[in-house]
Formats: sequence, C-alpha cells, structure tokens
Amino acid sequence: MREGEIVGLYGLIGAGRSEFVQSLFGRFPVASGKILWKGAEVAIRNERAAMDLGIALAPESRRDQGLCLNLGLGLNLNLPIYPRLAFGPLINLRKEASCADQQIRDVQIKAASRAALITSLSGGNQQKVVIGKWLNHGAKLFIFDELTTGVDVGTKAEIYRLLGSLLAKGAGVIMISSYLPEVYELADTLHVFRRGGIAATHSYKDASQEAILTEAIGV
Repeated sequence: MREGEIVGLYGLIGAGRSEFVQSLFGRFPVASGKILWKGAEVAIRNERAAMDLGIALAPESRRDQGLCLNLGLGLNLNLPIYPRLAFGPLINLRKEASCADQQIRDVQIKAASRAALITSLSGGNQQKVVIGKWLNHGAKLFIFDELTTGVDVGTKAEIYRLLGSLLAKGAGVIMISSYLPEVYELADTLHVFRRGGIAATHSYKDASQEAILTEAIGV
C-alpha cells in the first residue's frame, strides 16, 4: 500500500480473521506468507516490534484489547509513549499532562477530565481514546478492525474526520470491516476475501456493492 491510502478488507470472518489481524501486530506468529514493511521483509515477533516500526492496532474488541478499563483517560492515552515521558524511574508529570490534554483536544474526546475512568466514557469516546493513543505514539500504519462498531452516527462522522487527518499526514490505513458500505465508500483499494484467501481486488468503486458481495460469498 501507499502512504495516505486506505486499504479495505472485506469478507474476513471467524478465527482466521483474528489470527490475520493479530499476526500483523505481532501477537500471533505468522503461519504463512511474508510481511513487507517499506519494501523489505520484516519479522514482527511481538507488539513492541510492531510499535517500533510504526504500526498501530485498534482491535475489534476495544474494551478487552484496546483499553485498560481500570485506568483513567490520560493514562490510556499515554500508554504507548511512557518511555518518552520518563527519566529513569521518574515520569515528567508536566509532559504527561500536556500530551494527554493535546490528544483530548485533537480527537475531541468528551470527558469530565483526563483523570476520568475509561468506563465513564461513551462507546464512541472510548473508540476515540484507542485512536488517540496511537496518534500520540506517531504511528505510520493504522490497522482498524471494525472501527465504527457500536458508535452513533455523529461519532462516526468524527472518526471519519480523524481518518482524513491521518491520510493528510501521510499515514496508511488498513480498514477491516464486515459492513460493506463503509469499506466500499472509504477504501482506495478493496480486497475481498473468501475462505481465507483474496477472491478479488478493486480500486475505488470500480465494482458495485452487489458484485463485491457475490465475490465474498461465492454465489
């Protein structure tokens, strides 16, 4: 994929989908195939290796895998960057607060304060926190798995605005969704999966949604 591009994946389901997504982020070993990063093959053996490359994952289950529900908003936003905020065993509290407040403003998270527990936020604002922490990190490739599941229409529009700002900064986006209209409208390149493999690839809207659905189910 190119910088500033959205690649959509449609038709990935079941256990294979989870393994595919988690392998890209180093949580599962790669069973087959290769991962290329900037033209060179890489071995992503764990999440830290993925983060060091500049890869971010917003998982389908944000509450189980994307957030620390027992921590506050500011702590969640800063989780990927605490090594930058620390001097030995000490954390620079001013920088910690500044980084969290910056993302609260930029991502337009609605919360009483940066100390508010994640569980006190709406589902849409929780999803914004998942995105905001990776913006803090400065990732270059964002993997979004069911990005807008469980959020209202207004929050969807705000999330799409964030996608636009990521692309404008040269980031790449892999969007995995079971909601065909979303990936159809947003993806520059759309890969259609069936039975664990790519059944078809389309550039922006060069096929109808009906044709893509047929390719995905094989009927």
